[in-house]
Amino acid sequence: MSTATTATATLASVPQPTIVTRAQWGANESMMPCQPDAVGGFKAGVVHHTVNANNYTAAQAPGLVRGIFAYHTQSNGWCDIGYNFLVDRFGRIYEGRKGGLTGFTQGAQAGGFNGETFGVSVIGTFTSVSLPSAVTSAVSRTIAWQADRSSFDPGSSVVLTSTGGSRYDAGVRVTKPRVMGHRDLSLTSCPGDAAYPQVPSIRSAASSTWRTYQYVVGRSVYVPVTARRLLDTRTGLGTTQRPLPANTSLVLTVPGLPSTATAVTLNVTALDATTPTTLTAYPANMARRFTSNLDVVPGRTITTQVTVGVAPGGKVRLFNARGSVNVIADLEGYFRTGTGAGYAAYTRPSRLVDTRTGVGAPRQQVSATRPLTFTIPGLLSGTRAVTFNVTALNASGPTTLTAYRAGTGRPAVPTLSVTDRTPVANLITIPADQSGRVTIWVPRGQVDVVVDALGFYVDGRGLKFVAVAPRRLVDTRVGWGVPGPLAAGRATTFGIANTTYPVWGAALAAGAVSTANGWVSFYRSGQSQPGTSTLSTVAGRTITNLAATSTTTNGLVNVYNSAGSTQVIADLMGYYTP
Repeated sequence: MSTATTATATLASVPQPTIVTRAQWGANESMMPCQPDAVGGFKAGVVHHTVNANNYTAAQAPGLVRGIFAYHTQSNGWCDIGYNFLVDRFGRIYEGRKGGLTGFTQGAQAGGFNGETFGVSVIGTFTSVSLPSAVTSAVSRTIAWQADRSSFDPGSSVVLTSTGGSRYDAGVRVTKPRVMGHRDLSLTSCPGDAAYPQVPSIRSAASSTWRTYQYVVGRSVYVPVTARRLLDTRTGLGTTQRPLPANTSLVLTVPGLPSTATAVTLNVTALDATTPTTLTAYPANMARRFTSNLDVVPGRTITTQVTVGVAPGGKVRLFNARGSVNVIADLEGYFRTGTGAGYAAYTRPSRLVDTRTGVGAPRQQVSATRPLTFTIPGLLSGTRAVTFNVTALNASGPTTLTAYRAGTGRPAVPTLSVTDRTPVANLITIPADQSGRVTIWVPRGQVDVVVDALGFYVDGRGLKFVAVAPRRLVDTRVGWGVPGPLAAGRATTFGIANTTYPVWGAALAAGAVSTANGWVSFYRSGQSQPGTSTLSTVAGRTITNLAATSTTTNGLVNVYNSAGSTQVIADLMGYYTP
């Protein structure tokens, strides 16, 4: 096993084209009367023209961009230039709205649809003159890059909802191509009668580029292993002996994987953070998107299961956003193509154990002298692994939990770290057989334990797993996927789309930040809340866990919030399919 450490600022898989930045074209930032709103991503791209003269020189083009910026901010009173990007007649691409290179910023370019679309405007008038080939190439490359950052195929269609504009009243839902002309959304001739017929070819080229860079793996079965440590930055195991610095990633090469491996299941622990930060896992041959797996704060040790696709050679990248942090990674299993153990989810998640109330176990805390052994029911012959959610709470002090198949040797690495009485949860997948006997052990102190059964892996049956390049499905903080926040006692529904195969279940890197202590649960849409939890919320902190959830056969998931006003984040790591 080997690692390499690199600094990275790449934020998409499709390469970012060369872009003339605001500083380079001379934006006077003091002219901005306000700051544009951030959004969670975009659903479509819109092609425009600026209606300037077409005979400008290359040297004059930046001045035209400055003029458009001044007109939009000083005459229209907009926060910033309306377009997200601009392209001159020579094929040079310009940064438009501030923040669009590293985030997603709402533009002012398609009335009624600004929150869902980004705009690329060609400098010039194209009523009777077609777009030059250098321009169509630049526009398609910009759209492909932006579409990849928001995880959509530019060649597909989408349903958009108008907030009120010249063409569609507020609340009207319309189905449109993901790449369209301005006139498709507003009563305008933009992007010009000569340019508009070129939009389909721009769409096709963008889609072709997008597809070239997508992470594609086959349907896979699961192979559990006895948990073993691969990485520890505190000791230099597998890497340099130092905390992982800010804005830096390390590449972890998982040893012993077959060439058919598509994903790994890791138990990742973060500790000794110098500032609040996030850790993100993704295939090492992909560039980082706007997703995260662990939220970490100073003074706490955070453990979260991570299932992530691998690059050829079994390579995974782990990225730290801010400050420095120590990182540990333990291998729990891997997925590979071929025959083997598929995933069988229970019809409904169920609570098996709660030591606080005596459900499924004696009403007493778990300790080194009182390990907890319980049975997961309903397993079939050929069962190879079980998946369940464990919540530890009311701990007498810092400790760890180790879950393993009862009657076998205890692994040398723990499955959950506990700091204090605050509830913490982790998804656990361990080797098992048909008996379903599991033991949970703590080395010191005592702690209450709650166990929710989710499913198991069984030879020759069940669903196959398809790893994806991680992508954000839901961020209620910015209204991405579903609006937020989620009120106490309420559930909302979101869908998983744009997949190669039908979706019957999902692995979601889930997060929640709430105003109250409580819990959040992910489960199949159409069911009542099953009385189980995915993660325990702590007022004012972002809490993360991997959610293994069933979905409807068309990929719908519910998320329920028990208390407070809660913002929810969900990133797709992979999905289960027949």
